Amino acid sequence: MKKNLVFLFSYLFLILFDCGLLPPLVASTEERPIKYEISVELLPETQMIKARETITWTNLTRDYVPDLQLHLYWNAFKNELSTLAREARRENLFRRYRPKKDRWGWIKILSLTTAEGGDLINNSSFISPDEPYNPDDETVLRVELPEPLAPGQAIQLNLEFQGKVPANGLRTGVYRDGYFISQWFPKPGVYEEGKGWNCHEYHLNSEFFADFADFLVRITVPQNFVVGACGEEVDRHLDPKNGKATYTYRQDNIHDFAWTASPRFLKIERWFRGDEEVTPEEYQKMSELLGLPLEEVKLHDVKMILLIEKQHRKQVERHFKALRAALKYYGLWYGPYPYRTITMVDPPFRTGSGGMEYPTLFTAGTSVLAPAQVLSPEGVIIHEFGHNYWYGMVANNEFEEAWLDEGINTYSTGRVAARAYGPGQLPLRFNGLPLNWFIRLPSTYDWQTDRLFISAITRLDPIVNPSWKFYNSGSYSLNVYMRASTCLNTLERLLGEKTWARVMRTFQQRYRFKHPKTEDFISVVNEVSGKDLSWFFEEFFWSTKDFDYGISLVQSQLKPGKQSGVFEPALPGSFPVQKEQKSDQERPDKKISKKIYQSTVIVRRYGEARVSPEEKIKLKVVFTDGSVEWREWDGQGRWARFEFEKPARIKQALLDPDGVWLLDSNLANNSYTEKGPVARIVSASTNLLWLMQNFWLTLSSLL
Repeated sequence: MKKNLVFLFSYLFLILFDCGLLPPLVASTEERPIKYEISVELLPETQMIKARETITWTNLTRDYVPDLQLHLYWNAFKNELSTLAREARRENLFRRYRPKKDRWGWIKILSLTTAEGGDLINNSSFISPDEPYNPDDETVLRVELPEPLAPGQAIQLNLEFQGKVPANGLRTGVYRDGYFISQWFPKPGVYEEGKGWNCHEYHLNSEFFADFADFLVRITVPQNFVVGACGEEVDRHLDPKNGKATYTYRQDNIHDFAWTASPRFLKIERWFRGDEEVTPEEYQKMSELLGLPLEEVKLHDVKMILLIEKQHRKQVERHFKALRAALKYYGLWYGPYPYRTITMVDPPFRTGSGGMEYPTLFTAGTSVLAPAQVLSPEGVIIHEFGHNYWYGMVANNEFEEAWLDEGINTYSTGRVAARAYGPGQLPLRFNGLPLNWFIRLPSTYDWQTDRLFISAITRLDPIVNPSWKFYNSGSYSLNVYMRASTCLNTLERLLGEKTWARVMRTFQQRYRFKHPKTEDFISVVNEVSGKDLSWFFEEFFWSTKDFDYGISLVQSQLKPGKQSGVFEPALPGSFPVQKEQKSDQERPDKKISKKIYQSTVIVRRYGEARVSPEEKIKLKVVFTDGSVEWREWDGQGRWARFEFEKPARIKQALLDPDGVWLLDSNLANNSYTEKGPVARIVSASTNLLWLMQNFWLTLSSLL
């Protein structure tokens, strides 16, 4: 009787959703081109899945569309000839993804028909849309339609497929009885009006791009498995006779769906309640900063779901504290989180799925020994949740412009971590054991480490670049994550907190549930700031120019009390007489009462990148008597000279003293301090450290 009541209420719940009598899972007025209904079963005895899928795709463009293109990502792990395998081998990373014998992963479509029963299998073929051409890659399937799909017309595809879960997958995988299942179902690319399908192969460095859709997914697993998935669980059906359980999840307006299953999970649920996490004073301050009504900055309640491995149970509170901070600050700064649930997964051991993001679900990653002074898993939790804003809601094309997600989110992660925790130590491990308990490293903020790590890769690749066209994985990561983040931190310092806060809020809200490009971000920056900052993006996002301004010479010399030379006017009838004359021409009978120093500072542009002429670089000069002189340089030439005449020597000179230009690749040459024995040692050590840093970073990026 109890089981029947549960079924009855669950069925009623689904009907109410369909009739619109309950609040929507997410509010959006945008029309979505895709609807998915999928039923999948996990078969642990063979580490496979079998599934039925219905895709309804509507042509929302003015084009007549002759075909559909589907991603079959798991075929990247099918053999050594896939595009991903070839790229991994090129970087000596193939061993990481090469499984043991008979553990390859793959996906195979068993049937593909239209709603009318038309068979499309014979109209299908694998294509290689990217360069270099790879005829052996099977991650993009082209399905030719019986006739072109007219504007506004919809087509329904019915598929049956099976897949072998990759043992050594990238972002997905299985280890013993732990499964993380992502990029697992045939998924259409994005059709772009006038251009055709944007449907790239699965590359080593690339992530994903898909249209927003409505999902209804039924997941069948052994009864003892704990399941987590994107969206909300709306039904659960137990089948004790067969020892199975079926979980039904639903979520509207997301562009991907992932799930996980393991008998070793602990499942814990908590609530984030906006009015408990945010004080009235914080709401008021944010309202004034953004120039928005108070109601627009209020945060909604969100159910937080944690699936954590049993051996990590002592870290439950660390996980929830980090997630609360992320929900709070991303919500206050960029707009309330619009979904009703967020699922946080401590990923199954050795499944290769740690630190990844999916709509309303993300994976973290930790270890049994996790020192408190190292912000891990906290930093991973904040970062991967944050992707729900930049990858999840503002859904850029990660294949082609990864920085719009990774760079913006790296910047955002650093801000949240700084606000919630302050600086943290970098992790230091030996054979998996943390050394931070014994070796005290200095604590740093994320923006500091981001700036530190980018100096060696600026000349390799631009930030805006297709993911598979970077020099290597190191260049990809450092450019689209850390270098892009450093650019955004620079813009914040350049424009000021209020203006930049409004830039970021405007971009997030305007492009929620859309597919913005770099040009859209630039337009928002220019619009909100009231300045044309296109030069900034041309110089730092689309070029490989090094940015390095520095001080090349500082000197102070005592002005002589008398000058030697010929001083009679060389006019007709005059006869030059050589003599010595005091420099104080107005009072030749008096001695100079105090010393006067003639001082010079020469600044140089060592790199090729330049600031805009309107954005001056400041020079601060401090003298031994405590006085301060300020100068500005437009930075256009290769060098500039500044001269001073004062009764004191130069004690200190600072170029960009406010630290606005974080992109400067060599901060060691931005300052001068009057030389003494200690100052010389410090200066030499600083330069040596900079040289060592760049040597090792350059070496590591080339390996």
